[in-house]
Amino acid sequence: DDIGHLDSPQRVLEDYQHAFVQAVDVELIRQAGFKVVIDHSNGSSAQVFPNLPALLGLATVELNAGPNPRRFLTGNRGEQAIVQLATIVKSLKADIGLMLHPAAEKLMAVDEQGKPLDPQLLLLIVTDLFLSTHQARRIAVPVGASMGVEQIADEYGVGVVRVAESHLAMMEIFQQPDVDFVGGTRGGFIFPGFQMGADAVFAAVKILEMLARTKQRLGSLRRKHDQFIRRTVSIPCPWSKKGRVMRRLITDSVGKKRDLIDGVRIVDDGGWVLIRPDRVKASFNVTAESTSPEQAASLVERYGKVVDECQRD
Repeated sequence: DDIGHLDSPQRVLEDYQHAFVQAVDVELIRQAGFKVVIDHSNGSSAQVFPNLPALLGLATVELNAGPNPRRFLTGNRGEQAIVQLATIVKSLKADIGLMLHPAAEKLMAVDEQGKPLDPQLLLLIVTDLFLSTHQARRIAVPVGASMGVEQIADEYGVGVVRVAESHLAMMEIFQQPDVDFVGGTRGGFIFPGFQMGADAVFAAVKILEMLARTKQRLGSLRRKHDQFIRRTVSIPCPWSKKGRVMRRLITDSVGKKRDLIDGVRIVDDGGWVLIRPDRVKASFNVTAESTSPEQAASLVERYGKVVDECQRD
């Protein structure tokens, strides 16, 4: 057998930066003159493209830009970091605040009023921005995404396909030639013309580009799409009975509008409910969404009882 050899990729960062700049409208963003507060979460994003703010003409305040492997391992710093970001955005009268995950795959956003955007709400806003600025055939979202996605897509005559709640499922569906955008429920987005996976730095710049093109602000888009109410409960269930519950749910939902991609998602009474076995705990997670708080609570209560009854049968 021949002796193998190792190849070390050359000019990785340079190639990334070149492809990045080719995929966004740099001049449009420069003309907008955004004031942005960016929290890098001590991850890799600040080192990957250090001159990006200057290139885009951004007035930036950058937080936690130095790498910290220990913080990287602990992941999201939680609500305290978001509150800090929101306070700084409001005090500096910035246009937007962005918190990038340490691995630079997903992000969180704060609008110009210092109000954090829930990941589901951010998904609706980015979907609206994308469809108003791009020609699309189909878009993809996880099975647990807000029903507002379909409402937005219907306005533009675009189809929606739902996939399992994982980055792998998002990347796989994006390989289909007629899927032009994939939005996640945890702050990850895949846009055309760049990489096949979620990139938080690119997503942040695309959001700025689309805001500049539409001349909109996050605050007005938040008010446009914040009518959806979600409720979630956890129903205890022994591991030994999870299979029985799933079989009953699948059988009993025959004839209803449903998805069986990742758990059982049923469209019901102007809303929907998603019932999934917890991957770590001995329980089921029941999530419902509606435009009515009472309806969302009713759906969660009703299907929570169904999970209980399935265990006893």
